[in-house]
Amino acid sequence: MASPPLVVAFALAGTVNIDFETEPIANDADGKPVFLKEIWPTKEEIRKIEETVIRPEIFLQTYAKVKDGTERWNSLKVKESVHF
Repeated sequence: MASPPLVVAFALAGTVNIDFETEPIANDADGKPVFLKEIWPTKEEIRKIEETVIRPEIFLQTYAKVKDGTERWNSLKVKESVHF
């Protein structure tokens, strides 16, 4: 399993058999090799985006009812037991 950005990087490279540290994922319009480290965001860039986009309310709203289950889930018939 890979993160979505890594899936895109593998797709750009056209292979999963690549060493991102030493092999380019593609060439630019001038034929110059492009390495993953050149297009991957820095920790600082990610932090700045997180500060502007990620808010606690997002998680509170999303997960507030996660244990309630759906109507379909709650309608499943199961025998009561020690485990369920």
